[in-house]
Amino acid sequence: MPLLANDTDGALTRKRVETWAALREKVTVVAATDAATVQTAAQLAGAGRVVYTMTPTAARTLTTPTGALLGAGFTDEAVGTSFEFTVVNVAAATHAITVTAAASGVTLVGAAATFAVAAASSATYLGVFTAANTVSIYRK
Repeated sequence: MPLLANDTDGALTRKRVETWAALREKVTVVAATDAATVQTAAQLAGAGRVVYTMTPTAARTLTTPTGALLGAGFTDEAVGTSFEFTVVNVAAATHAITVTAAASGVTLVGAAATFAVAAASSATYLGVFTAANTVSIYRK
């Protein structure tokens, strides 16, 4: 959620800052099933920071929502604002979870290998709005 002015004189209100701070402190844990393959905009939008946990029994992919779905889900976003999510791979060994981009509106920035989360590890990603319905995702 951006800290954009929300009244006519361009000033931030206390309520706006309070809402932003409360959301920044909130963490939502999503226990993804072994077969889960798609993140939803609803899971990412308005949830503060999201942590996906999964215990895969085979290599899995976790696909982002499209840029249009993210733009619709994050109704108060502006270019340059961001959100983050973490993927925790609880598998003891072998099976990676790979974050992939939706068919449109999302770009994964960096080497493809940085989007694979090895067994018994985690990775945090930062999504940055580059346009109303366009997001670039970076591994932190």
